[in-house]
Amino acid sequence: MTSTPLHLIESAAHEGAFGQNLTPEPSAAQCRAGNYKMGRGGLHGLNLVIGQPRGSTRSGVDEATGKAWSSRMAAHYGYIGGTTGADGDGVDCFIGPYPDAERAYVINQNVGGQFDEHKVMLAFPDLASARSAYLNSYERGWDGLESIVPASLSQLKWWLTHGDLKRP
Repeated sequence: MTSTPLHLIESAAHEGAFGQNLTPEPSAAQCRAGNYKMGRGGLHGLNLVIGQPRGSTRSGVDEATGKAWSSRMAAHYGYIGGTTGADGDGVDCFIGPYPDAERAYVINQNVGGQFDEHKVMLAFPDLASARSAYLNSYERGWDGLESIVPASLSQLKWWLTHGDLKRP
């Protein structure tokens, strides 16, 4: 299997507005709309769009409570292009530092006691590191991790194309 070299993923992650470059950071309105420059790259034949590089800060306002939140990203964060997740946007993904990893980990995220959306963990060496990167990208005490389903890359690609992405 041919993989994407790590330096190409790192470069893609920093092409966007939150990367280490001269591009101005987007406004809060642009962030809400997803209307700002993002990095683009590929991994195992998946089209990745990276909005937040590892170490950047992601923030927003919880729609239900009106409470502001802010989290430092433990891994690159974005979505898989050409997909549509449960929220109507591309299926979210976190990208770790091991592009040769041959397993993905699909997180069923639960918010308010019910399924919210999936988070795909790519390029992590094992379930423990994928779980840790997910949890460390949210505020302390985050309880949205309902379950994690390991998948081979071929299973992941099949599911992204043929699966019901609106259900856990």
